Amino acid sequence: MSRLSANLGLLLAAAIWGGGFVAQSEAAALGAGWFTGLRYILAFLVVLPIGLVEARRATRPLARGEWLMLLPLGLAFFSGTILQQWAVAVTSVTHVGFLTGLYVIFVPCLETLLSRRLPHPAIWAAALLALGGTWCLSGGSLTGLNAGDMMTVLSALCFAVQIIVLDRFIRRSGRPVAAALAQSAACVLLGLAVGLVSEPWHGDAVGGAWVEILYAGALSGGVAFLLQAIFQRYTPPSDAAVMLMSESLFAALLAALILGERMNAEGLFGCALLLASLALAQFGPLLRRRPHIVRL
Repeated sequence: MSRLSANLGLLLAAAIWGGGFVAQSEAAALGAGWFTGLRYILAFLVVLPIGLVEARRATRPLARGEWLMLLPLGLAFFSGTILQQWAVAVTSVTHVGFLTGLYVIFVPCLETLLSRRLPHPAIWAAALLALGGTWCLSGGSLTGLNAGDMMTVLSALCFAVQIIVLDRFIRRSGRPVAAALAQSAACVLLGLAVGLVSEPWHGDAVGGAWVEILYAGALSGGVAFLLQAIFQRYTPPSDAAVMLMSESLFAALLAALILGERMNAEGLFGCALLLASLALAQFGPLLRRRPHIVRL
């Protein structure tokens, strides 16, 4: 598969996630643990048939080291998900959308520390453009960080770790669907555990949020993360981070189309910056293919 095709697949995942912010916000009253656990039950069931096919076609079983890699992958993914859901309940969606995008900066920083290999300079420039675009979409109104904002920053760091571990696992095992199933299973087990221990059960709230649970589970949590797991193996992690960050752009576009919201000039400029960042991330590395090695 070409790098262009992989990045387009990641853009589709980001488009689905763009609608997920609305679902997460409207279901916040359900409780972060219960909502996370219930949505990823659906996500697991959606992906499971494909996972069984993948397991039958595999040329070898997962090695012990590959099984062990699923533990930090699932933990990082659950931590980012639950922190983001907690944050939605105590801070604005605008703040959450902007601060979650910080993973596009965290990924290349972590890559540098782990592999001693700097991404192409165009990726750094694309990351900064994407960050600036998301800032414009947020209205540039961040005047201070509250508890929810800090949780979102930690969530972004967790998602950066998840992107990198996912990349390592898929390149080593060739089993992207297994990775998606492991992430969903971690969210089911840990999310329901959080709900049982710390949150009351409201049956009426579950019934009232079934549309949000269905979208966030089957589409955002199942299909979109499966797309990420499949296509990320064909593109560098830093490219993937920039592509996936475009979820904020799709969230703004879907809000305009479905909810009738209209963006001001600053928001439109933010969209332009995000589109420029995607183009730079796609075509910039073609200018020079030699890797940059950093001696630490």
